[in-house]
Amino acid sequence: MKTPIVISMCAVILLYAGKARAADDASAVNNTPKTIACAQERGEALGQCTYRIKRDQNGKVTVRVAFANGFKRGLFFKEGKFLKASVTMSGVGTNADWSLEDGTHMIRVDGQRYEVPDSLIAGN
Repeated sequence: MKTPIVISMCAVILLYAGKARAADDASAVNNTPKTIACAQERGEALGQCTYRIKRDQNGKVTVRVAFANGFKRGLFFKEGKFLKASVTMSGVGTNADWSLEDGTHMIRVDGQRYEVPDSLIAGN
């Protein structure tokens, strides 16, 4: 009578281990970063910001970046190129420059800096 219980427990453990391994494999395939490098003030060392991505049907991508203190800014892209940033109390978002270096969009807006992997913009 104890044998069926032991077999059932082993089956549950093996099933759970298989699901955990599948989840690990899925996260290894999805190498999308959870944060991006950012600095809110001029001269500040790069830290990490969370982000959300919104895509529309016309090839526009918005990356909404959130700093640890709650400050948020939208970065707007079209066809893989940075266009502008959203207006905030700290600036209008048009005092900006950017370049694409080694697969990373290096963006400066009103003294803030962002490093956005091109894979986020391309949707890979």
